[in-house]
Parts: sequence; C-alpha cells; structure tokens
Amino acid sequence: MLKDRSVVKMEKDLLEVERRHLSNILQECDPEQALEADKDFAYQYTFDAVQMEGKNSVPFEDVKRLIRTRTLPDYCERDQKEILNHHKAFDFVTQEAKADKLLDEEKVKDIHELLVEGIFQGGIYRHVNIHIQGGTHQPPDYIKVYDRMNKFFQALPEYEGHPIEKAVYTHASIAKIHPFLDGNGRLTRLIMNYLLIQAGYLPISIPVALRSTYFKHLETFKVEKDIQPLVALIKDLLLKRYEEVLKRLEVSA
Repeated sequence: MLKDRSVVKMEKDLLEVERRHLSNILQECDPEQALEADKDFAYQYTFDAVQMEGKNSVPFEDVKRLIRTRTLPDYCERDQKEILNHHKAFDFVTQEAKADKLLDEEKVKDIHELLVEGIFQGGIYRHVNIHIQGGTHQPPDYIKVYDRMNKFFQALPEYEGHPIEKAVYTHASIAKIHPFLDGNGRLTRLIMNYLLIQAGYLPISIPVALRSTYFKHLETFKVEKDIQPLVALIKDLLLKRYEEVLKRLEVSA
C-alpha cells in the first residue's frame, strides 16, 4: 500500500531536518570518526551490492578483510575482483559527485569499466539481445540501446522532480535499458548514489534482506512506469541511514 501524501511530506520534512542536523554534527565531531563511518558504510555497501544478484557469496567479514588486504586465497578470482572493483568504483563515484562532475554517458561507461575491470571489457554497450529470467519486462533490442541511452541523457537535465526522485528515476530507467552485458544492477545503484551525493545527500545501500522488495518495485517501474514504490523504499533507507550516522557521530561529538 502506498503512503498518503501527508505521510510522504512528513517523511520528506524529517529527512531534510536530519540532513541539516548531520551537517551541524560534522562540524563538531572528530573528522576521524566521520571517516571511519564512511569506511564502514563502503564495506557494507560493497557487500550488499555484490550479494544482490546472488552470485557472489563472500561473507561480510571476508569482504572487509579483502578490501583491507587486497587478496583472499580462499575465494575465486572473479569474486575477489567484483568486490575490489565495486569498492574502487564507489570511491570514484564519491569523488566525482562531490566535485560536482557531470553525470553523462561517458561517466556511466567509466564507472562500468571500473566495475568489471579484469573480468571482461567494460564501458561498451551490449551487442546481443538478452533475456532476464523471471522478469515480466525484457530489455530492448541491443540495436536500440545506443539511441535510448543517448535520448535519456539528453532529457535528464530537464527532469523537474525532487533530487531523490531524480536519482531513483535515473537508476530505474538505465536498469530498464540494461545497456551492458553484465553488471547493470551494481552500476545503476552506483549511479543513483552519484546523484544523491551530488545533491548533498548521503549514499545508501539496499540490504540483501530487501532484495525481493527492491526487485518487485523495480519491476513495477519497468512494467507500469510507476516509480513511486521504489522512491518510497529509497527514502525509507535514506532516513534510516541518517539516523544511523547521527547516532554514531553524536556519541563521538
């Protein structure tokens, strides 16, 4: 069931209050504490991201250990590269977004290239048709990918919705096009965080426990063009992220 407008407005107002509160806390707390919070989020986000499609099964503690030590001989090379690549791609996204660099097709290709480095050639749109198992919506013919990506980014500057809705809409729209052969889910969630960070918000991670809900809302957009269920999910996660960070930093301030 969708929330009524009064509830949505209240949550939006609360989110803005939390955002301003965090800005004030960051001026008072130990910078090292804020940095540690960012590092811990990057570990969790990378774990959630590579687990989301269900192919990478490296446990959370080993994900942290791999990022710190750069190698884990107990796991296959591809699993290790997916983890290290995502961590590096998120760092790139964070730096580029904070520098207010334009998100365009070339930037998307750069992010994808980082995600799949050493696994296959990234940054190149797919040249075959693909079928998403279990999905009602199927991606467009590969011949249409170039045109649809170009048209999407041509129109994106004209988007008039709230920055959070814009970030979610961009994520869902590119996921619907499915421009690359693999890595589209991780990529489009990174793109969403790019736009959230650029708009002054914290990045978010979608927990593996919410996988079915997330995919259901994403499919709702792909089939019915209704973005609101996915927007509501992301706003809930964003509010929880602010609450968690504030709780952690207020203790150290």
